[in-house]
Amino acid sequence: MPSGKRKKVKNRGGEPRTVRVRSTGGNYPAVIGSGSLSRLPLLLKGKRRPSRLHLVSDRNVLRHHGEAIRKQLRRTGIPFSETVLAPGEGSKTMEQMQRILRSAVRSGCDRNSCMIAFGGGVVGDITGYAAASLLRGVEFIQVPASLLAMVDASVGGKTGVNIPEGKNLAGAFHQPRAVIMDLDLLGTLPARQARAGWAEIIKTAAIRDLRLLSLIEREREALLAGSPPLLAKVVERCVRIKAEVVEEDERESGLRMILNFGHTLAHGIEAAQGYGRLLHGEAVAVGMVFAARLGERLGVTREATADRLEALLAAFGLPVHLSKLSCSRILTAMGRDKKRGPRGLRWVFLSRPGEALVRDDVKPAAWQAELKKFIQGK
Repeated sequence: MPSGKRKKVKNRGGEPRTVRVRSTGGNYPAVIGSGSLSRLPLLLKGKRRPSRLHLVSDRNVLRHHGEAIRKQLRRTGIPFSETVLAPGEGSKTMEQMQRILRSAVRSGCDRNSCMIAFGGGVVGDITGYAAASLLRGVEFIQVPASLLAMVDASVGGKTGVNIPEGKNLAGAFHQPRAVIMDLDLLGTLPARQARAGWAEIIKTAAIRDLRLLSLIEREREALLAGSPPLLAKVVERCVRIKAEVVEEDERESGLRMILNFGHTLAHGIEAAQGYGRLLHGEAVAVGMVFAARLGERLGVTREATADRLEALLAAFGLPVHLSKLSCSRILTAMGRDKKRGPRGLRWVFLSRPGEALVRDDVKPAAWQAELKKFIQGK
């Protein structure tokens, strides 16, 4: 994506490709590519044709792409209603979820209805949780409109909202009926949001695919310039990796934990400073650098891995250090995080680029001492 101001462009990355995601609740397609939004009516046909649709989005996304999504909803011939949220992490609350549920009920949604999540990770997470809760569960379709949501939040069925005590502490596993990733939607994405998406892309490569990581390093300039074929290739690879991991461990009891690389500290940062001040991808970038440095200090991560990761993240304009934030506040927030194992806080480390491992036996004194140094820039 371009590093400057928003610019409406068409991401011509070839014909849309489909990745099949397998889950215990059923298999579903993730359609990736320019123009894939037009596939929405087709995905709603057949025996499972919904009785009603309920669109959930935010003001910014609808300002740029509202007519495009409504055009496709009208093409289905199915009546639809809407709930519009304020943009940002501040809308990912129980109060806003109740707004969605009440709006859907007042609009006439029943158990054969289907929700459409049209936006970034916030919209996808809260809509999925609302769909899991409405009448004890209705279908929903993910239509991510940000790079981060495409490569992370929209696939895998993890839904939820934040509460004051921590990020995503209320939620449910609820797999979507389908995911539509139209790369044309990224043409109006603000540069900062695009950079946040690259944090999750780099994370995916770092934990699972050394070849992808090397490609991102090698083609950094073309990717930052928004090369459609390259972007489509990278997004598809990330989705395939996520699908493989979810298929093996849908409920995050084993392998899927590696997807939380960088998130142990990131969630603490977000909760400590207030949601929305630092974008999720930005917090994850800082968390990955810290996890890599902690891993090297503990002897579980190959030497120079942290420097390599930090250099790549910085090249994409992402933050790589943490400062001006109380260490005690972060520690309190991390103590409430759900990422805990039998022996303590769960950390994801890189044994080397492209390979990850999970540990819950790092003594608090060890990682807390390193965190204090990290915040102080030592």
